[in-house]
Amino acid sequence: MNLNIKSLFLSKEKKKELEKELKHLVTEERNKIAERLQEAREASLGDDQEELILAIEEKQKLEDRIDEIRDILARSEVTKEECKIAADAGTEIVLAHNKHIKVFRLVSPIEVDPSKNKISLESEMGQKLKGLKVGDKIKLKNEEGVELEYTVLYLC
Repeated sequence: MNLNIKSLFLSKEKKKELEKELKHLVTEERNKIAERLQEAREASLGDDQEELILAIEEKQKLEDRIDEIRDILARSEVTKEECKIAADAGTEIVLAHNKHIKVFRLVSPIEVDPSKNKISLESEMGQKLKGLKVGDKIKLKNEEGVELEYTVLYLC
């Protein structure tokens, strides 16, 4: 379990996803692992306890994930959807350089998804974007590694 007490900012979607996963793990997966443990105990009455050891390890992984999700949910705050004055957690940032547009969303480290341009607030890029306001300029490298100056067009 993560003992870091720092608050996390989550989108409503991510919070719902975690709550759904937690419910599934607690109600369905715990039952499945309990049955597997029972079967492994019965099978391990002889000398071979390999299945029992594997089932116990699987149960521990399950309980660790349940604890992790509960910790995240206990420390999380849902980001508000209203537009912001300065870029922060949950902010969508639209940047422009001539006709090139880049769109990023600043998120908590557990929501990072580069394929969807979700950038961690704690990353180097996130730190560059945090606090920007509409009209601010920022230098970023494009796909070819050339540094270009972008202007913040929109924050929300």
